[in-house]
Amino acid sequence: MFGHLHLQHARPVFRSAHAATRGSAAGLSAVRAVVLTVVLTVVLTLVAHGPAKAQADTLGPQLATPLRAVQALLAAGKAQDAMATIRDIERKVPDRSLYETYLLERLKAAAAVALSDDASAVAALEASLKTGKASVEQRRTVLAQLAGLGLKTKDLEAAGRWARAHLEAGGQEDSARATIVRAALAKGDCQSVVEQLAVLVPAAEQRGERPPEAQLRASAACHAKLGQDLGYFRDLQRLVKYYPGKAYWADLIARLQRLPDFADRLLLDSFRLMLHVGAMEDADDFTGAAQLAMRAGLPAHALRFLKAGFEAGVLGKEGTGGASQRQLLARVQADADADAAQVLPLSRQAEGVRDARQKLLAGRAAWSHGRHDLAIALIEQAMALGLTREADEAGLHLALAMAASGRREDARKVLAGLPERDGLADLARLWMIALR
Repeated sequence: MFGHLHLQHARPVFRSAHAATRGSAAGLSAVRAVVLTVVLTVVLTLVAHGPAKAQADTLGPQLATPLRAVQALLAAGKAQDAMATIRDIERKVPDRSLYETYLLERLKAAAAVALSDDASAVAALEASLKTGKASVEQRRTVLAQLAGLGLKTKDLEAAGRWARAHLEAGGQEDSARATIVRAALAKGDCQSVVEQLAVLVPAAEQRGERPPEAQLRASAACHAKLGQDLGYFRDLQRLVKYYPGKAYWADLIARLQRLPDFADRLLLDSFRLMLHVGAMEDADDFTGAAQLAMRAGLPAHALRFLKAGFEAGVLGKEGTGGASQRQLLARVQADADADAAQVLPLSRQAEGVRDARQKLLAGRAAWSHGRHDLAIALIEQAMALGLTREADEAGLHLALAMAASGRREDARKVLAGLPERDGLADLARLWMIALR
């Protein structure tokens, strides 16, 4: 392998899980409104209709009217008056049933949230749970509210604990998992981060949504910290799919080249991908890729790498090997010109024989010089005859020729059918993303 080439982009994009989730607190300003709405909805229903539980859970006459008054005050936006009424009820009716205490504490939580008294809201919600009168569904709701308040007050440890309790109670709130992620990041618990994001990210995809970039970055940062290279690689795949950028692509392709099963013979194809997505930046990448193309007998592709390097201003600089790079460009240009004159003669020769390898080589030459329709025909003939070797690369090159000729859907079908060996399928998946 050309280690000095593909390690140029081995710099990880993610150095800190906290940096990766910067900005993920967006939306916390809405916590108060959400908690108040949910508390009021649940409690007002209970006060109006009573519980659907055992007959013993009833609202005594000494509390029914005052609690409905609290309900009306809250609905009218008079939280201060509602809280005063609640305090009055607590003084006048000290001997309440557990169910009555449950209702009162839920109303108190709603009033406290409206008054921005988060500590009192938390205490009231916790007290409501201690009565044991919340149904399973109500318990899940209260735990989710507590987790939201924990986030708002920046008590991430408590928020994470309540969010976990919500899930353990059978809750499926994505917000609870997101809360656990934030709490885990705060204390460096990367294992919990990747476990929760392994649920959140696919769930977003199944709904047809883009997973938040902050979540993907957090997952990647934690996979890197845990030394889980494959997980990091999959996170980068999602990042280039949903949030394509040069830094993500460069890191991803470098990781691809370093996968344990990635075959040396695919290195040139990985540099083709790097050039296609605009992630090639270093002089060694441009010249090294050109050398690989020359060894493969494709001077036209070598010329493409070099010209891209010169156009980017990376090659040809004085004092940094510019003179030798210009000499290399001149040699490769001459070879490419000579090769171009042989494309049609070689193609005609290949069409007249039943030699799969001869057809393949002629097809590749035509592809490298932009004769895509001719290349497609020759490579398809070679594959139909049966290639004893290079069959995998032939499929990849057929797909790239199809894409270059405008047949992108056909190219995707060919790429999707490439086998899972030697890193080929991983490379094909990246090409499918790049060709969208």
